[in-house]
Amino acid sequence: MEGIEYLYELCEALPRCGPGDNEFTRCAFFAIANPPKYPFILDIGCGPGVQTLELAKISNGKIIALDNHQASLDKLMEQARNEGLEEKIIPKNLSMLDMNFEENTFDIIWSEGALYFMGFQNGLKRCHQLLKNKGYLAVTELVYTADNPPDTVVQFFEDEYPDIKNIEGKIKVIQQEGFNLISNFTLPESAWLNNYYLPIEKELPRLNKKYQGNETALGVFESFRNEINFYREHSKSYGYEFFVMQK
Repeated sequence: MEGIEYLYELCEALPRCGPGDNEFTRCAFFAIANPPKYPFILDIGCGPGVQTLELAKISNGKIIALDNHQASLDKLMEQARNEGLEEKIIPKNLSMLDMNFEENTFDIIWSEGALYFMGFQNGLKRCHQLLKNKGYLAVTELVYTADNPPDTVVQFFEDEYPDIKNIEGKIKVIQQEGFNLISNFTLPESAWLNNYYLPIEKELPRLNKKYQGNETALGVFESFRNEINFYREHSKSYGYEFFVMQK
């Protein structure tokens, strides 16, 4: 991707690299009625690991934090050291497309706002292979939340994420791939704004000034501005759904 270094620079200045909140990480984890006492967890596309740290606090587990951007892993482990959680987290710099773990390895797999890089259905297939029998998978996935989203929104996602479906459509895919759905809930607008879009808006003036005259960088930042404006206008039509399921 052209200009990915500018995307990374922006993300490194944010508390999270996508919509979410620790409250909803906890809600999803505690939807698991009887998790293993000391689960082995894989966090796919962990980014700076806000949810990784929360899982380390509430799960009593050991977590492999997987991401292909070393600066994010460094930020995660610095915070883990500050919070006394370093021994619970194993950072691994690897693309989710290249995961080479043994099958039937993990008790729980987690992925907030990242599994779509593999394609939702392909991601489910791979996670099913890596989970132990009766293991758990928790993911956030982009969905239509309106019964009849406006044509403008449909056309937007035909270009940006053609894999988007309504919630029922995603549940069918989950079931097709050998999972039983345990719980699902829609992230509220606050999960998009407070920890993601508002911090982006705070950083954009600084970055636009820093890269004045750099058309590639300014194009990356403008795309975020457009995305934020589009969400504000159409937030009733789409969002993230948290799905918790069992193999």
